[in-house]
Amino acid sequence: MGQKRWYVRHYAWIGLAALWMIGFNGAISRFIMASYQVQMSEDLHVSRGFISIAWSANLLIAALCAPVGGRLVDRYGPRKVMLLASVFSICGTGLVYMSHGPVFFFIGYGVLSGLAGIGASTAFVLLFKWFGRHKAKAAGILSSASSVGLAVCTPVFLANKMLTWENAFFISAALGLVLTIPLILFVIRPAETAAENQTPERKDAPIDAAETPLQPSRPSRGTFSLPIIVVAFALFTCGINMGTVEMNLVAIHQQAEVAAGTIALSMGVLGVMEIIGSLVFGLLMDAIHKRLAMILLYGLRILSFLVLFLHTPWSPVVFAVIFGITYLGAVPGGMLIANELTDRKGSLIGKLLLFHQAGGILGALIGGIAYDAFQNYQLLIAVDAVLCVIAVIGYSLIKLKHSIQKGVLSHAG
Repeated sequence: MGQKRWYVRHYAWIGLAALWMIGFNGAISRFIMASYQVQMSEDLHVSRGFISIAWSANLLIAALCAPVGGRLVDRYGPRKVMLLASVFSICGTGLVYMSHGPVFFFIGYGVLSGLAGIGASTAFVLLFKWFGRHKAKAAGILSSASSVGLAVCTPVFLANKMLTWENAFFISAALGLVLTIPLILFVIRPAETAAENQTPERKDAPIDAAETPLQPSRPSRGTFSLPIIVVAFALFTCGINMGTVEMNLVAIHQQAEVAAGTIALSMGVLGVMEIIGSLVFGLLMDAIHKRLAMILLYGLRILSFLVLFLHTPWSPVVFAVIFGITYLGAVPGGMLIANELTDRKGSLIGKLLLFHQAGGILGALIGGIAYDAFQNYQLLIAVDAVLCVIAVIGYSLIKLKHSIQKGVLSHAG
């Protein structure tokens, strides 16, 4: 009986650990694509452009599936949608391994794995149901799964000459079958039944019963309310920032004639700061006003892009430190604010993730277009900085609006 009470009391953290492992495994295919691009093009007898098209198709389909998945979450619950998304992912990576032609590669990775995007909102919905005052900390820890995966998987793939990209896809599919599916079936609890395991006096509380329950979420007052527009724009900006860094940062440093050793050092620092930043902003958003935390985050990004724009000898490492600490905070922060705006959490989160994905695709494209036009990436860096300025203004406006409303209510009380 005591063990059962302990399990119920601490389930939120047990569930978070399960979601972290699911997220870690789900990100492996991205690291495979990044690590084996040259080998894939040679083995499949296709251009690198074809590999990039498959990557872009995956991102586009995942982006379009996010709002659809959000609606399914609201109707059928996050666990069922997460299970379906995992099946799509396993089928996609399995097809890539079993077949050796470019058509099946595109269908497997570009299409089937992209359809796994229907599960994009599930982890956030579950976390927001399970956790009370530690929502931000939990979201930060979950976000670190991809960074740890990058730090662990990429060196293994690059250093192990015996491991081919096909075998790596097989490992990804196998882990999905033996790890992800059992975790979803036997560890993840449906969010809609979380309250059933609470004591009678706490039956309406989050599953981490030791935490302070939040006020019930208010229905959204409209799809185009100011807070929702600000969060959507900020996530779009974050997507462009990510597209800039993930697709173009190395090229930006190379165009600025940065030494290869310095580039390698800066990328390593970036990876370390991603992990540190996910925890720092998780703690910060639990400690201070979430809108204020987002103002600070995008303010730091403005500073980081100004540093990158200058192209000084110290720019690569300093940019990595400043931007890296913000890398994984923007999406959880935006989702935490969105969580307060509606009861239909899956639908809203899915739509917001579409904005983020669209920004990521656009950010990657703008870099190539800017370089072809001007033979440098200064325009791309400037666009990133200006969008972050607008995001800061937006979050400042809704912070001010929230403070005014709070003051009015306090005065009326």
